[in-house]
Amino acid sequence: MKDIPTFFTDKKDILNYDYTFDTFINNPKINEYKYIHNLSLPYNISNTKLCESYFKSIMFGYNHIFIQKIIDNIGTLTNISLPLLHKWNEEIKINNFVIISHPEDAERIANNHIKKAPVFKTLLNNSVISTTDNNEWKSQRQSMNMAFIPKLSLSKVFPISCERARYCATLLKQQSNNYLQSIDMSDFFLNETQAQLQLGMFGFSNEFQEKTNKLVRDSFLGIHSEYLEEFSIEAYNEIQISNGPLSKVIDSNDMKQNLGNVLIYAFAGHDTTGHTLSWLLYELCKHPEYKQTLIHEIDQYWMKHTKETYDSFYELPFMTKCITETLRLWPALANGTYRELENDEEIYGIDGTKVKVKQGTWCQIINWTRHRSKELWGEDVHIFNPYRNFKDSEIWDYKGFGTTHVSSERYSPFTYSPRHCIGKNFSQMEMRLILLHLFKDHDFQLNGKQQQTVNNPKYSGMNTFTMAPGSVYDGFIGMYVNVYPRLKSRL
Repeated sequence: MKDIPTFFTDKKDILNYDYTFDTFINNPKINEYKYIHNLSLPYNISNTKLCESYFKSIMFGYNHIFIQKIIDNIGTLTNISLPLLHKWNEEIKINNFVIISHPEDAERIANNHIKKAPVFKTLLNNSVISTTDNNEWKSQRQSMNMAFIPKLSLSKVFPISCERARYCATLLKQQSNNYLQSIDMSDFFLNETQAQLQLGMFGFSNEFQEKTNKLVRDSFLGIHSEYLEEFSIEAYNEIQISNGPLSKVIDSNDMKQNLGNVLIYAFAGHDTTGHTLSWLLYELCKHPEYKQTLIHEIDQYWMKHTKETYDSFYELPFMTKCITETLRLWPALANGTYRELENDEEIYGIDGTKVKVKQGTWCQIINWTRHRSKELWGEDVHIFNPYRNFKDSEIWDYKGFGTTHVSSERYSPFTYSPRHCIGKNFSQMEMRLILLHLFKDHDFQLNGKQQQTVNNPKYSGMNTFTMAPGSVYDGFIGMYVNVYPRLKSRL
């Protein structure tokens, strides 16, 4: 019996795989999918075709669009159940997978059902993000929270982040061949956020960062993914001689747990922020009036400050609006979070009435469908609008750079408590620093081929673990711009 690809299967193998699953679907030891009235799609839709199409959408990075089309056909924002083919527990199975999109169910399910579905266990063992043991998660989370407390920890990382952000301008000029050629800003931002993570949060040497940065990023994309195991061991050894906040808390007696945590922080600690910056720059280039407003705000900031200060980010309200709207329109965590129901639940079904779902069912509390819902946001939901009327809980309050967790029933870019993104405050800090320095002396325009995506409704990102801009060239991801020096900056 053939195996199935995973997110970290080589991309060529994913593209050439035969997505025909008759042998799996007709095998009762594998196919455990059950029709759930008012959640499963009607019987006239072939489960075979549905299972194959859904799995292919996951492997090719458009599962958010696949799910959105189903909900659009239903005509209202609702929950659905799909047949999920997976290898999460190292055995090939097909199970019910309930996609939670209804806003009245999303936050409640995340809050009340802490247990994770085992989506990441094969790769990340029992790390803080992948463990399905609630007590083990609580112990890890409590310890690791110390690495991300703004005043106790991030304020000490701040000078390192500043230094690296200042280097951005020099690196930008180098990579654009002194402004003569287009640059892949997706690769640029991912390089910088990986550097920020390793130098600041782990406290690694710049030599180690430069040696491993691109290698580990490529591995996360499925390019020589066998390097991930090597990197996790090398990075754990580097932790032993480093003094960063994360290096102090990855110290379990369980080596598999340590290596899993090294990998998840190396991935989630840079990937989500890098993609958010790429999408933000993309939208600013699409809307030059917003870009000029942001540049003016940044110029005003530098007129007041000769250097960055940790507590001065409240002076950047428009930047905050831009970040908030980018996280809505292009959520890095478009897939949201995954849970296993710890007891029976009642959730909204397709016809608007409640459906009982059994304990043990796996759920995905997806962000994309709520963030892009006209019911929740209005007719301009697909348009970038930093002046959007965000609720108080959805946007940082500008009163000081602290531990704000932005979320609501319609908006959860860092997912929901209690297993929300632990690194959200570090991400907010480094995004502002990088933007402050890139726009200080530079302007950007989409290059010719990237500009062609602006009015293309099919350009909706590549969604694997996170939402990245798909490459317009012969790559997997990428976002290409022309860079220009600002000759009259800060006037």
